[in-house]
Amino acid sequence: TPSSALPPGPASSFSFLQEEQHQRELALLGKRLEELETKQRKQLEDLGPCRERVMAGYRDLARNKITGEDEAQSKDSK
Repeated sequence: TPSSALPPGPASSFSFLQEEQHQRELALLGKRLEELETKQRKQLEDLGPCRERVMAGYRDLARNKITGEDEAQSKDSK
């Protein structure tokens, strides 16, 4: 055996510790991504009814503009 070779212990231990740390970081990132996805889903659900009301309002406004109901209502109120 060559005398310049390092014993496998310290180098392989360091490499193993690096890999272990990397795996822990990946697991943590995965968990954070899942939490973020859950929060975003909840926000979408919370915004759902509000978003629908806003879109319905825009549809009504557009329909009124097309049919002229908006102008008729403003003339009636004068």
